[in-house]
Amino acid sequence: MSCRGDHIDSCGHGHAHAHGEECDHEAEDPDGQSMFAAIDTSKVRCLNENEIGACLHPFKPYNKRREPEPRLDSHDDDPELLLFVPFTRIVKLKSINIIGGHAGEGTAPTKIKLFVNRDDIDFGNCNELMAAQELELVANAAAMGDGGGIDYPLKVSKFQNVSSLTVFFSENGGGDVTSVSYLGFKGEITSVRHGVVECVYESAPQAADHKQDAGEHLMPDVAGN
Repeated sequence: MSCRGDHIDSCGHGHAHAHGEECDHEAEDPDGQSMFAAIDTSKVRCLNENEIGACLHPFKPYNKRREPEPRLDSHDDDPELLLFVPFTRIVKLKSINIIGGHAGEGTAPTKIKLFVNRDDIDFGNCNELMAAQELELVANAAAMGDGGGIDYPLKVSKFQNVSSLTVFFSENGGGDVTSVSYLGFKGEITSVRHGVVECVYESAPQAADHKQDAGEHLMPDVAGN
């Protein structure tokens, strides 16, 4: 069941992760363990996704990160994506791994901006607000090494006590759409979340399935304003 707020759909079916699925991370990895099981998939949201519910496609167990399908695509002729990723626990993030696109098509993301603990990001302010970190990505990351992508290191001081992360995919390799087949994080779970506000969303889809205008956020107005 797809749920929708005032401006953006919720593409989860409840928390979809089973800890037993995540069996391919390295115990001695300096970047920590995979955060796959800590992602609150019931509250993941995306602006400008081509298909409702596709925002969940990049979140796969670490041992399935090389699988190109299913994937998240932006709308045709509009390569920007804005993805809101909440966590079920407070986490410390140390690296991010992004795989996307097809060889020669230019659809893999090449630049992203990361915002920590912000639920008010939209396409009207994501270019003006200061991000916790900006990254330039290797477009053919899936073709490097063992095909498992690149773990891009994050600034430790900026990614402490993370309850949510917003990822703005601002540029790709020149393609008409941006495609993301895998998005993963490594780090540490530090504590249980407190004071999480649960919201009730409308179940019926609305017409605003395309890219949202300025002022339409990834999270609905809890107060109903």
